[in-house]
Amino acid sequence: MTKYFFFLGLLFLTTACKQNADKQNQSSKVEKQNMFRLYSKNVLDTFSISVNLPNDYNPQQKEKYPVVYLLDANLYFDILATTINKYSEVGLAPSVILVGIGYKDFPTMDSLRTRDDTYPTAIPEYEMNLSGGADKFLYFITDELSPKIDKEYSVDTSKRVLMGHSLGGYFTAYAFLQQLKGQDNGFNSYIAASPSIHYNKYWLLNQLKVTSSSKTNQKKTNLYITYGGLEDAESQSDLSVMKLTDLTQQLSTHLSVKKFGFLNFKTDIFSNLDHMDTQLPTFIKGLQWTVNEEIK
Repeated sequence: MTKYFFFLGLLFLTTACKQNADKQNQSSKVEKQNMFRLYSKNVLDTFSISVNLPNDYNPQQKEKYPVVYLLDANLYFDILATTINKYSEVGLAPSVILVGIGYKDFPTMDSLRTRDDTYPTAIPEYEMNLSGGADKFLYFITDELSPKIDKEYSVDTSKRVLMGHSLGGYFTAYAFLQQLKGQDNGFNSYIAASPSIHYNKYWLLNQLKVTSSSKTNQKKTNLYITYGGLEDAESQSDLSVMKLTDLTQQLSTHLSVKKFGFLNFKTDIFSNLDHMDTQLPTFIKGLQWTVNEEIK
């Protein structure tokens, strides 16, 4: 009889432990992709936010991950999330929390990105119906979206990246400019693929030229800007557009270590790519460099 109760007790204990382990395993499971809508009091509009978590993400563990904010998510989020997941499995990309900022659908993105990605208001010759709202859009990301992501996910706030392409690349460079001027937007790295720096007759480039280091901004910062070598041919009929070699040389001059000691600046020209080919190689190479670059 004693032996019977001993085995019964052992069976009960084993079952209880297994049930507890099952509960822990279930509680550790988390949806690796999530989407939600978020209204912005700054922009006075609603955005579609997509989140992709690393393959090894576990909310019960203490590990924190770099967070990457991607613009124009309607176009780029799915393919980049898939690429990062596969590349991270074999060590070709870092494990990151990818946050895509998009709109309700692609046509809406196509019509509103000029509003959110540009500053100041476009000159008349561009014939843009909406423009100049990048300041409000940046406040949406830093003051409304980012705190929500930090609260709900295991974020390493010392490695927060912003990246975009074309007008999204322009916005990325604009956000970097605001940091130079002393606005703490929380980003440590900026990745801009083929940024439209010619916007408003190189307004942003001229701002970089006259901007000096702010005493309030001394944290190490990474900036990666790329172009496709074929973009020169695409714009050869427009005499107001600089050659890429001239543009990147001016960027290197205005963003030198001598001028900004806290800045790691890198630029690449992909010789055989055009404007619409630079996104993925820039995003992947940029993440490999900026996230893996030790911020000393």
